[in-house]
Amino acid sequence: MVQAVLKSKKMLVLLGAAMVLLLAVACRSDATEDRSAGLLSALGGSEAAAQLLLSGSGTSTGIWVNGTGKATADPDLGVISLGVEALADSASEARGMAAGAIDATISALRSNNVADRDMQTSHFNISPRYNTQEITRCSSASGDAGDIKDAEAVASLGMPAPGSPEVIEMIVVQEEKGSECRVEFERVLVGYQVTNTLTLKVRNIDSMGTIIDVVTDAAGNLIRINQVSFTIEDTKPLQDEAREDAIADLLRKAEAMATLAGVELGKLVHLTETGGAFPQSFARIESAAFGFADQSTSIQAGELDVNVSVQGVFAIAP
Repeated sequence: MVQAVLKSKKMLVLLGAAMVLLLAVACRSDATEDRSAGLLSALGGSEAAAQLLLSGSGTSTGIWVNGTGKATADPDLGVISLGVEALADSASEARGMAAGAIDATISALRSNNVADRDMQTSHFNISPRYNTQEITRCSSASGDAGDIKDAEAVASLGMPAPGSPEVIEMIVVQEEKGSECRVEFERVLVGYQVTNTLTLKVRNIDSMGTIIDVVTDAAGNLIRINQVSFTIEDTKPLQDEAREDAIADLLRKAEAMATLAGVELGKLVHLTETGGAFPQSFARIESAAFGFADQSTSIQAGELDVNVSVQGVFAIAP
């Protein structure tokens, strides 16, 4: 009787351990699926795409495909980055030179139908300008200073920079017995530089060459033309056209992949747009030939492309 009771208790213990093991396996499987679904959610995937991925026992299923589309149009807006740059002995003098040049530039722009709302100051800077001078100093063995070679000629480049170390680099040369020479490189202040830059929107792109010519005449040698580019002000219609082309490309690729794989294409369960760059092109300035200052500047706008990319996931029909 006692042995029968002991055997029954052993069986109950074994059954209990088996149940605990089964529950642990089930919980681990659920946790794996929960983590996979959470990862898909964090990556921005839709619920339908998450279910599709989880339906294959943890492996990716379905047909994944990308589509690209493009729409082309002529640019309708030109952008010019230009400005003035002045260098003088004092910051006040350089600022005055730059102010006069930029005022003349703005007046010329207004005279050529560039509105104030299309002119924006994008950069203004006043900064010191430095140069490096080389001085050779020689001294005797007794410690008396010898001649300083080219000191006066080099000093005319400017004065030592305020707060900067007097000697940047030193090279010691033994010229003759009892004397020693060293070459020192010092930084000197040669003046102050003022830069004032404007960004222009040119709505009549055929006039861009003329605008470059008139501001050059207005500001003279202080003018700086930094960059010329073209863009399309309203890209929404072109994006719609490119998007339609991209989805058609996606559907065509998905059908081809299903046919080649010998399966039947199911329904589209996930679709996202992955790209659509803002169109902009940069132009080279074809300036006048050397010696022909009356030759006008030629600017070519060309064409611009609007590109859209899409990505889709299709189920495989049973």
